[in-house]
Amino acid sequence: MKYTIAIAGSTKNTVLMAETLLKDSRFEIIATISPTAKLIGRKQILTKNPLQIWSEEHKLPTFLVKKKLEEISFSEIKSIDFLLVVDFGYLIPEWLLKLPKIAPLNVHPSLLPKWRGSSPGQFALLFQDLDRNGKQSATTLMIMSQGLDEGPILAQLDFQLEEDWTQIEYYETAFNLMGEKLADLISDFAEGKISAQNQAEKSPTMIARRLNKEDSFIDFESLKKMMAADSGSEKISSKNQEKALLRNLLSEQQSRAEQINLVINASKAFSPWPALWTMVKTSKGEQRMRIFSCHLAVNKLVLDQIQIEGKNPCLFNECKNALI
Repeated sequence: MKYTIAIAGSTKNTVLMAETLLKDSRFEIIATISPTAKLIGRKQILTKNPLQIWSEEHKLPTFLVKKKLEEISFSEIKSIDFLLVVDFGYLIPEWLLKLPKIAPLNVHPSLLPKWRGSSPGQFALLFQDLDRNGKQSATTLMIMSQGLDEGPILAQLDFQLEEDWTQIEYYETAFNLMGEKLADLISDFAEGKISAQNQAEKSPTMIARRLNKEDSFIDFESLKKMMAADSGSEKISSKNQEKALLRNLLSEQQSRAEQINLVINASKAFSPWPALWTMVKTSKGEQRMRIFSCHLAVNKLVLDQIQIEGKNPCLFNECKNALI
């Protein structure tokens, strides 16, 4: 017997999960669900996402979604055993959750119930916290529910965060781990060998919401204070009460050391997007400066590789004299 499955998603991570199941004789992928092509880049080129391209290469039926999922569009899918959602980005309506005969499943790259939301890797790297058992993070296979990442958990595959990781290494590790086990986990669940365990109703962390460019901004005056010799008492505070993530977090920090550590974490968590950045004064006026890497030395922040808009990336020490 083959388990029939539809896969919803859009990224290379979705393709990785799809490839795993396509190669396994226990499963039959009968359809994919994916966003329509979007205008990408400065030249606004209409671009198909990785799952749509993969699905067309394998001649699988593809249901394309514009703004929301419409029930009438799925009339061709009479019956499936599983729905698997990976990096989809759309709310899954109740009628679609009820469509699979066995379960709607989701791969979520965090140690749930921590970091529910669309940016779990960025938040895990930003806060670098441990749970009571010393686990740093995990990738989770769960049964989907109407609540945001609140469904029962089938399995969690743990991994440790490395010091030099950006979000790229985080997500590669999380999805590669799940890719190795996914087919067996789904099959074991279908055969009753593993059972779902309910999550805690309340998450111990904030929602790992979708990020924007304002979330990764820090003003240059704050950076200069962190880069100066330790005064022993001066802390960075923010008068900004808006929703921008990094500025609000800095205003809540207890010590200079914690503030510097948060900025160092941010340089990795926000790489490659939205990127840690600030505005600096140059001979051409105020310009954006991206901070790719930085480190702690003698209790002060040291900027390493940066890029001022319109110029090539360089070491901060090579171009700091150009700042006014």
